[in-house]
Amino acid sequence: MDLKGKKALITGSGIRLGRAIALALAAEGCNLALHYHHSAEEVKEVQTAALNMGVQAAIFQADLSNPEQLQQLMQAVTTAFGHIDILINNAGVYLKGKGMETTPEILEQVFRINLFAPLLLTRAFAQQLPEGFEGKVINISDAKVFRHQPDHFAYRLTKSNINEMTALFALELAPNITVNAIAPGVMLPLAGHEDADLQDLAEKRIPLKRIGSPEIIAENVLHILHQDFMTGTVIRIDGGEWA
Repeated sequence: MDLKGKKALITGSGIRLGRAIALALAAEGCNLALHYHHSAEEVKEVQTAALNMGVQAAIFQADLSNPEQLQQLMQAVTTAFGHIDILINNAGVYLKGKGMETTPEILEQVFRINLFAPLLLTRAFAQQLPEGFEGKVINISDAKVFRHQPDHFAYRLTKSNINEMTALFALELAPNITVNAIAPGVMLPLAGHEDADLQDLAEKRIPLKRIGSPEIIAENVLHILHQDFMTGTVIRIDGGEWA
């Protein structure tokens, strides 16, 4: 796909991986629908940077745990852009708790944002794409789900199911829409753990002895978008940590 002039919706585009992905797409000439929930100031910075690159960039606020707001989000985006060619399901929540500690409320919150929102947005994306147009969906998963551990129980369930959903939608939406996923390893400190010694973590756990970066994920998003013969694939980018 030639990204110049294409239109992309990126959820959670104000911070962290979403920000890097949005700026990488803008640099390729892609127009942006920038979703955020709480990061209003940050997403305005992304919008300004994108506009300075000469592309269109509009901001849309929505609580992805609310199905009505999900529907309103896609309606607002298609009203503004006509249709979108690319959907990046990036937004998510990362809550602690083993299985026996995970309350129904935590399960519902994590599943609504991490799994149901990408599912419903992918369906809406497919429905709004004009007949004969090429579309691309990229889901952000997590490399840690390739090895079983009971920590972050609800989160792991949702990201494992994101991988399964990627494969299922890839089959259902072919040939006009490709659906792939990226499973990052450690790219940034977790929110609230910015002072953690990531180099020490890298030395102990990551074979390549370094952490990644949001820009590495953005590079791989571009790689997938430029492919015409890739669908149903989950790319693990973790420095070998979860091999």
